[in-house]
Amino acid sequence: MIIGVDVREGVREKRAGKGEYVRELVPRLIRDSQDKFVLFADRHLPSDWRLDGQVRCVVFHLPPMLWQVAVLLYLEFIRPVDVYFSTTSLVVPALARSVPTVTTLFDFVSFLFPADHQRRATILERIWMVPALRYASRLLAISGATKDDAVRLFGVPSTKITVTHLASSLIATESAAWPLGPNAILFIGTLEPRKNLVRLINAFEKLRDEGITATLVLAGQWGWNSGAIQAALESSPCRDEIKILGYIAPEQKGMLLRGATVLAFPSLYEGFGLPPLEAMSVGVPVIASRTSSLSEVVGRAAITIDPNSTAEIYEAIKKVLTDERLRHQLIEQGRARAQRFSWEQTAQLTLSALHQSAARRVRSKGGR
Repeated sequence: MIIGVDVREGVREKRAGKGEYVRELVPRLIRDSQDKFVLFADRHLPSDWRLDGQVRCVVFHLPPMLWQVAVLLYLEFIRPVDVYFSTTSLVVPALARSVPTVTTLFDFVSFLFPADHQRRATILERIWMVPALRYASRLLAISGATKDDAVRLFGVPSTKITVTHLASSLIATESAAWPLGPNAILFIGTLEPRKNLVRLINAFEKLRDEGITATLVLAGQWGWNSGAIQAALESSPCRDEIKILGYIAPEQKGMLLRGATVLAFPSLYEGFGLPPLEAMSVGVPVIASRTSSLSEVVGRAAITIDPNSTAEIYEAIKKVLTDERLRHQLIEQGRARAQRFSWEQTAQLTLSALHQSAARRVRSKGGR
């Protein structure tokens, strides 16, 4: 079987969650199967993605929308693959008819939190989501919560969706830790409204008011509509105790987490929520929202809070910083929880969905 894959996000120098998903998953698909692959990209691939005879690369150096058109025409008229895996885009699955597609669903921010999402991205997702859900042969949801949202919002049959959780790629070692200082409260993610950082800053200020020595560390690039976060930082009486690190490369994340006392992740909504899982995998206590997919990810191995309550965020952080017994308990439970998620399992579930879609196409042809 020949599998086509959109790998654009996975080969970018600066990768967010979707890029890490592609980067971790696709090489495992190649390694764990005897299938052949056509990798579609907008730039040349890293050398470690290439396997002689098994992988071919098709590169279109085009802007995003023109790239989608080029791939669509290539699939429709040249038909070089048996199934196309659309890892981060809805356009080709919404339009392709000659080749079955398998599409990954990350979240539905554009529909649930449109005011907190980039306007252009919201418009594009609202255009392409419904036809993509309809015409894709199979859908992969990165969490049960995302699957439930697809069923609830769009009436997608649950049998069409396979849940393929993400996993941590970090290794729990005793290697160097980023020197963040004592009682370092870390957040990792894009600095945008949905991440609920204004309330996190306010909770931190209350901790400092009580005389608790701590540092708040925000690691991630600035996102859309971040004016309220920047205003909260500028007006904070604790501004000198808040560090803004900017974008953190994936290879730096383990060192950064090992320097933290606790990961605080009070996000309002997540399709999965990879930073809490990564933190647990390297032995960092986690505080996370009990919303969307986050409870599904952390289980009982973290302190969960109502993200709309600054008081709950504050109380949870205070407990972790001041209760050594609780902190060690969370560390042990978190490590055990993280081991339940693996990229190898995700790869096997993904390959199964790809094979099912290709087989369905063969049966359909045979019946005509």
